[in-house]
Parts: sequence; structure tokens; C-alpha cells
Amino acid sequence: MGESRTDPGKQAEMPMRNKVFFSLGEVGDNVAYQTFSFLVFTYYFAVIGLPVLWISAGFIIWAIWNAVNDNLVGILSDRTKTRLGRRRPWMIAAVIPLAIIMVLLFTVPPGDDMNHFIYFMCVLFAFDGVYSLFNVNYNAMFSEMFVSVKDRAEVGRLRGIFVVIALVFALVLPSLMIEDMANEKGYPYTAGQYVVSGSIAAIIIAVIYTLVISLGIKERVEFSKDSESAPGFIASIKHTFRNKSFRIFLIAAMATWICNGILPSMFPLFATYALGIGEDDPMTSGIVLLISFIVGAATMPVWARLRKNRGARFVGLLALAWWGVSLLILMMAWNLESGIVAMVIMGFGLGGSIYFYDQCIAEIIDEDEVNLGTRRSGSYYGVITFIIRLSTVLNFVIVGLLFTQAEWEKFTPNPGVEPVMALRFLIGVYPAIVLGVGLVSLWKYPIHGKRLQEIREKLDELHSKKRSNAAPT
Repeated sequence: MGESRTDPGKQAEMPMRNKVFFSLGEVGDNVAYQTFSFLVFTYYFAVIGLPVLWISAGFIIWAIWNAVNDNLVGILSDRTKTRLGRRRPWMIAAVIPLAIIMVLLFTVPPGDDMNHFIYFMCVLFAFDGVYSLFNVNYNAMFSEMFVSVKDRAEVGRLRGIFVVIALVFALVLPSLMIEDMANEKGYPYTAGQYVVSGSIAAIIIAVIYTLVISLGIKERVEFSKDSESAPGFIASIKHTFRNKSFRIFLIAAMATWICNGILPSMFPLFATYALGIGEDDPMTSGIVLLISFIVGAATMPVWARLRKNRGARFVGLLALAWWGVSLLILMMAWNLESGIVAMVIMGFGLGGSIYFYDQCIAEIIDEDEVNLGTRRSGSYYGVITFIIRLSTVLNFVIVGLLFTQAEWEKFTPNPGVEPVMALRFLIGVYPAIVLGVGLVSLWKYPIHGKRLQEIREKLDELHSKKRSNAAPT
């Protein structure tokens, strides 16, 4: 039996043009974040030579900034009222600055470790500041534009497809541009090739974000007055963390993002030194990593059907369990062929983790709106974005500790057995444990079955009232 018999918002489904161009935003969003995840650690550790503990310290300081920045962006967005709507002005403001920062990430000026660390901190703060302006508001629009289960399922599939397209740009193109990504041979032009990759990402981001804003975004009339009743900063934070469903989901969400972060960050080094597949053909590591996402996109119709019949919670449980086991298989891979097999197996679980994530958040925001009468999507995605950054910090704290224990604090090519074992632990055991914790948490997620049905029926009634109140008299 399906999770939902009624489908609120059906009378106001979005046109296909909005669905496609909104989903296209995943290209810009993932090119920005995955380029950052895939290249920044390797660049500053292997090319610039910044000690791993300094990089880890930088990410910890960055997390403190995010605790304020991401939540502030979401709450300000919820309280914004302009002729362009609540979300669009913030998204417009992010486009050009983010494109510029994608280049600045890889243009470190000459100097010693302290100068490099200061520059590293400046670009981290700048990247997150402008990335959050777009990302928080773009994601907030998902549950506001697409209210019906049908729309959310369809857009979820489209977004999954565009994620794979984005990863071609974020993972494969840098592998084509950067001849010696892990700086194993110490070529003098490697740093310049990182700049080229950042510049290509900048162009893609600027073009895609402009298309999304102009052709994909449409703010619904029923939420046009919600900015007037949105709570302030402190009250909004309290309301958000009082939501039991959200607190439970946060653990599963953090587990998902820990794995989404550690895999691309460590894979260039893992591919080179654990699998031995990046030495003669630098593009191969990017292609192998991409395989899992291609398989994930191909499985989106399966996950959409499971979501319709069994609900978002079931999708998340199955996806996290499959993903955790498959990462342990990847950890034991020893060459190109075994790495490809592991990536194919992993792709199924990865696809489900991408799919269930926004579906659950949308349900939580629906529940919150029913309870408070105001749509606070920005506040929830502000917290989620902070959790994503916090997962990045945790990853690099673990990386710093393990690399130090393996006596690989400073990059040296052709490391011994202990650094390779550390890489295997980081790519397999560590994320599998984290996903296990997320799985236990998601089992307790309460929005499913009868409770989900009740929320959607109340939401339908509430939106009907809001549309009537927003109609001109």
C-alpha cells in the first residue's frame, strides 16, 4: 500500500518548464560543491604543501563561522519580502561572486605556510558565504514549488539525472585538465591546471544559475505572506530544533553528507596509492568515481517507485544499508577492475541516498508548516547546510588524525603501507560506521504511514486558506 492517498497541491502543479529548469540547478550547485570537495584538500595538501593539521584546523574554524552564517541566511530568507519574492533576490546576489571565488580557491599567492593558511581561511569563508546564499534558497524552493507527491517524485528523478551531469563536469573535467592531480611527479604547471579547472567551473556555475533564476524559479502565491509571520533568529532556531522529526533526521542527514564528502575528497589519493589507477592516466580516477553516480542516476525510477509504494523512510533505510556494505567492498578493492565492480555495486545505494534526502526534508517542512502556519523552508535548509559543513569538518579532523598517526602530515609521493591503510579506512570502515549510526536514527523517523497521511490532509486545507487570503480583493 502506498504512503499517501491524497495529494495536496495537485490543483496547482508546476509546468514542466519549471521542473526542468529548476532541476538544472543541480548542475551549478554540484559543480560548485563537488569541485570544492574533489579538489580543495588535494590541492592544498599535495600541491601547496600545507600541513594536514593546519587544513583540519582551518575547517574547524570554518565550522564556527557556518554555525551563524548558514542559519542566518535561511532565517533572513524566510523573512524577506520583495517584489521578486523571498528567495530569488538572494540567489541573484550569489551568482557572480561565487563564480569569481571558484577561481580564487586555486590561486594561492607565493609565501610560507602561515601566508598560505591565512589565504586558505579567507577563501573558505568567502566560498561558504556566497555558496550558502544560493544553495539554501534553491533547496528551500523545492518543497515550496513542488507541493504534490507527484511533482516531488518527478523533480526528484530529474534532479538525480542532473547531479550525474554535474559530476561529469566536477570529476571528469578536472581529471582531463590536471595531468598530475596528486602532485606525485611535482610538475611546475600543476597549480596552473587547477586554476583552469576552477575557471571552467566558474563559467558553468554562472550560466546554469542564470538559467535557473530566469526560467526555473516560481514562488507560489500561498506563501507570499509567510514572511510577515516568520519568527526571528532565536525563535526560529528554537522552533527548528524542537521538531522531533527533524532532530532524528539530522543524524541520518549528517551520516549521508559525511560519506558524500569523504568519498570525493579522498578518492584522488585512494585511486593513486591504494588502487594504482591514476598514475599513467589521470582521467581514470575521475571516471571510476563517476561510475557510481551514473549507476545511481539509472536507479532513480526504482527509488521513485519505492518511495511511492513504501515511503521516503523506507527508501532511506534501504539506501543507507546498501551504501554502507558497498563501501566496505570498495575498501577491499586492489586495482582498476575491482574498483569498477565496487563502484557499480555502490551506485544503487548512492542513488537512493540522493533521492530520499530532499523527500524527507520536504515532509518535515510540511509538518512544521501545519504546526506553525508559516512555511520556514529557509530556516530548515540553513541548519541542514550547517550540518553539511560540520560533516566536512569532522571528515578532515579524522583525516588529520589518521594521516598524522601514519606519519603523512606533510605530503610525500609514494607513501608506505600505513598511509595506504589509512586511506582504505577512510574510504570504507569510517563511512560504513557512520552510515550504521544514520540507519539506526532513520528507523525512528516518525513521518510515515498514518501520520504522513494526516499531515498531508491538513496541509491541503492550510494551503487552500492561504491561497484565499492571498487573492486580491
